[in-house]
Amino acid sequence: MDENLSKAVIEAFVRLYEKGLIYRGNRLINWSPKLRTAISDIEVEYIDINVPKKMKVYGHEGTYEFGYLVLFAYKIKDSNDEIVVATTRLETMLGDVAVAVNSKDERYKRFIGKEL
Repeated sequence: MDENLSKAVIEAFVRLYEKGLIYRGNRLINWSPKLRTAISDIEVEYIDINVPKKMKVYGHEGTYEFGYLVLFAYKIKDSNDEIVVATTRLETMLGDVAVAVNSKDERYKRFIGKEL
């Protein structure tokens, strides 16, 4: 997004926030790849998955794997070290451009001061 457009978007969100029309919070957004839009919580069927299994997905052929936790290692620039991240959505990891590390997390204190 160009700089002027980016500033306009920020300004619009600030104005909407100040008027109480939007708010900031930590909430899950349900995205439908089939509909290409966000959908409300009442339109989502929540299923607890205790063991990995294959399931059908509405609007798609075949079955997909759910409930798998995959470990992905990010190499640290100019180092032999790596940071391992767990995810259920491995396909999104390669689009990441940075990894945030909590400076109070004892496991990662050795990375503080290094360029990640």
